[in-house]
Amino acid sequence: MALDKKTSSRNTVEPVAETATAPTLPERYADESYKLFSQVEVSEASPEKARDIRNKCLWRILPFLCIGYHLMYLDKQTLGSSSILGIMDDAHLNSNQYNWLSSIFYFGYLIAEWPQNWALQRFPVAKWLAGNLIVWGGITILHIPCNNFGSLFVVRILLGVAEAVIVPAFLLTMSMFFTYQEQSVIMPIMWACGNSSPITSVITGVVTIIFGVVVWIMFPDNPLQAQFLTIEERAQAILRIKENHSGIEQKRFKKHQFIEALKDPKTWLFFLHAWSQEMANGTTNQYSLIIQSFGFTTAETTLLGCVSGGTALVSLLTAAVILHTTTNCRAWLSAFSYLFCIVSAVLLMTLPWSNKWGLVTGIWIRSPGGIPYSVVMVWAANCSAGHTKKTTVIALYHIGYGLGNILSPQLFQPRWKPRYYPTWTVILVVASIFPALIVLYLRYYLVQENKRRDRLADTNHCTDTGIVESYDDDTGNKIIHVVNANQLDLTDRENLSFRYVL
Repeated sequence: MALDKKTSSRNTVEPVAETATAPTLPERYADESYKLFSQVEVSEASPEKARDIRNKCLWRILPFLCIGYHLMYLDKQTLGSSSILGIMDDAHLNSNQYNWLSSIFYFGYLIAEWPQNWALQRFPVAKWLAGNLIVWGGITILHIPCNNFGSLFVVRILLGVAEAVIVPAFLLTMSMFFTYQEQSVIMPIMWACGNSSPITSVITGVVTIIFGVVVWIMFPDNPLQAQFLTIEERAQAILRIKENHSGIEQKRFKKHQFIEALKDPKTWLFFLHAWSQEMANGTTNQYSLIIQSFGFTTAETTLLGCVSGGTALVSLLTAAVILHTTTNCRAWLSAFSYLFCIVSAVLLMTLPWSNKWGLVTGIWIRSPGGIPYSVVMVWAANCSAGHTKKTTVIALYHIGYGLGNILSPQLFQPRWKPRYYPTWTVILVVASIFPALIVLYLRYYLVQENKRRDRLADTNHCTDTGIVESYDDDTGNKIIHVVNANQLDLTDRENLSFRYVL
């Protein structure tokens, strides 16, 4: 498959399709993969070689993704676990202040999300990620001397700023190395790796700093910089994911892609999903307090909290198996998972207060609610092509995520204790039923768009190739490179060969 066929002409462009117009752009706006295919000619890898390249990528990249998610989980669990281990007294906090410590983290997250995503496009992904990890670890250690609300407030908001880059960087990296099907399986595995028992801030902070240094040294910025692959394997690694119909990376900000992302209806559907689903995430830091309020001791509460981690682990690994063995089931799986959240909210609203085991069961069965978080987040990234557009969609998704997390801790007002009826009502309607309807509508919307593109393909209105223009340094002649459209950094709307995963 020749992706770097070249012709030379001053005034003409060779047609590449009978009725479709080949997209044309200057060399500086082409995808990063174009540079590699300008240096090396390779054919598509055999199935055996493709598996070997995939496994190399998995062994080098997946451990970093899992460790990063694990550290994020530990960081978020530290505050919740501390609530029953003395932080309320040690830092002289009341319930409202404790809730605000959960929210303020996401103010920092929200403020930093857009600049962090801009930086991911402008600078090498791995190096920017590593720098933020080191800063994140240092800020985590700074929790130790904090002994009042004001100092914790400052540290938590700075923590949100540093952590805002982690998930977007991981999503971009996955899109560079893995097919959409593989990404859908990897994401639940990563999230499952987050579940564990709590450890102290000092251990979390030190490990995060060390992890940041290792990321700087060993984590690849993109396939072109993947030192664990030969140059031919790097090219074949890009060809291996050609079914994504998406490029690898482009460091120039493209205004038209940014505007397209803002005008695209599915961008805002994914945004609404992120916001609505995260309206229930305030329960994360409240689980220990809620379970203890049912009448359990501190030791019992700690042990019972481990059950939630176990059920989350099992449900996420089950989701990974389902996604690996099926195709286009993201919406169905997410909608089904929300049924557990609906049942959970109903149990917590209707069971008598004396039935403490029934109430704690209502807490436990919320665990599959983590499946849509891991599935829909990467689905949003997979449904966008063009590097600027993809980073914009990822940023907006996480802005919705941050907004939901700012609001959700405020649902646990002291005046609503102990039953929290208004809280569970909001979680039932806004954070369970509403996002389930969104994912089902998204599937319908994308199915219709795929059918429209199939009709256009049947009438030769689509082309899989495009043109990159450069100029000879000696003669000034225009050089026309006929390339695969994946090397043009086209958006999903510009590339009609793009098909949306469901």
